[in-house]
Amino acid sequence: MFDPRYPWIAVGFLTLIATGVLFYYAAIVSGLYKDPLMGRFRQYGAERPVYPFCRFLSALGTWSLLFATLLDALTVRSLSSEVFAPAIFLMLAILAWIGSVIVQHRPDWREALPRWYFNLLRCATRQERRHIAFAWLRLPRAMRWRFNGDGQAFAVWTDTVRITAIYGARDPDDPWATWT
Repeated sequence: MFDPRYPWIAVGFLTLIATGVLFYYAAIVSGLYKDPLMGRFRQYGAERPVYPFCRFLSALGTWSLLFATLLDALTVRSLSSEVFAPAIFLMLAILAWIGSVIVQHRPDWREALPRWYFNLLRCATRQERRHIAFAWLRLPRAMRWRFNGDGQAFAVWTDTVRITAIYGARDPDDPWATWT
């Protein structure tokens, strides 16, 4: 079953890394982890939108290929297991990579996920997005977890920050505010 010439540790380690990358992009695409995309809003210079759905599909293809290789080496040599298990993951890898190429060329599919990110790109100005990103840094960790899990509460919070950015926030108890 275990061939000593096969690089078990290397393939297992690469599969473990690919699994971590796949979960990372799955969390970003599903909207459960907003920190990397919020960090994009804080950058100076021209804003370049990122498309995490394409990267998720590429990571899925890579993970499927590595998992098919690992399954091919781990399965007991019988006709049904030798053909069936690795072939499914190999087909999934090919479909994911083809899907990634197709999604990169279709703007409506490319901007489908995560929904909150592309809603902010369409509805908020650059300055409002920067305010939202810097306000995100000031939130406590528990509140960020809450907003990561609850899309509607996050939308209300972003609207509140946008209103603050549009109308300006001032301290009513500041005596010098009347002079500026």
